[in-house]
Amino acid sequence: MTLNVTGPFIYFTIPILGGIPITQTTVSFLIVTVLLCTLFVALGKGLSTDHPSARQTLVEKGVMMMHDLVVSSMGSHNAHWTPFMITIFLCSICGSLIGMTGFFRSATADLSCTMVWALMVSFIIWHNNIKNNGVLGWFKGFTEPVAVMTPMNIVSEIAQPVSMAFRHFGNVAGGGVITSVLYMGLSMASTAVLNLISASGWLVSAVLMAAGAGLLLLRRRKKKLSLLIFGCLSLGLGIFGLLQTLGVLSGVPVLALGIPAVLSCYFDIFSGAVQALVFSLLSMVYIAGSCPDPNED
Repeated sequence: MTLNVTGPFIYFTIPILGGIPITQTTVSFLIVTVLLCTLFVALGKGLSTDHPSARQTLVEKGVMMMHDLVVSSMGSHNAHWTPFMITIFLCSICGSLIGMTGFFRSATADLSCTMVWALMVSFIIWHNNIKNNGVLGWFKGFTEPVAVMTPMNIVSEIAQPVSMAFRHFGNVAGGGVITSVLYMGLSMASTAVLNLISASGWLVSAVLMAAGAGLLLLRRRKKKLSLLIFGCLSLGLGIFGLLQTLGVLSGVPVLALGIPAVLSCYFDIFSGAVQALVFSLLSMVYIAGSCPDPNED
């Protein structure tokens, strides 16, 4: 995944309300929304209580897992929040994964996206607090346990959505920047090394290929990962250096092959899934605090 560190590109601006910019993030999240809606409609067809298909069984298993997570985190009286939490989780993880296409920007790499989600959770919390305690009771909550804590309570109320938004945005955007910078650095290093090899003639390329082949043969006996890595690297540099010397192929970033892809798998898949789960869990905890069990005294 590549990331423009200057922010999302603006495709065009709708000339109403002072101008509404349509950015890469807008397009990416619109695509995620359409795909998820289409997927939900497709998965909701042909449901059966007598002979459920493998698809239905898998979907029901996923829904029940989230339902159990909501119940364990928020209490059984808040089980009705399950669809909302599923929506938040899927929008978050798909908004991160769309950046792996190479054509679209990760929606969660834009602070405006995660901030809207965080503010939405905060508005739900404020609505529930006002609904349960009234407007005066909600304001009174800022003075507890003592009136002197009012400024700190207000700051805490503001910091809650800000911290949620920045945590999610920072991890995804930071991972994209690290991957892009590393790819750029490896590409420059690859160009410099290959130019040096080709400038020395075909003999250096032949030596590198022979050394690489020898390391790979030695690896078959000793089974060491380091021999495999250095063997492939030496063989690859030798081959591409020779091709560049012959003028057949040049400009291929050999040193950048594979490494950015591995980092992208970590930042986009693993880190994206973790941040989606963390954001969902925080939403559950905060909303649960504003929705106490009505049966409790």
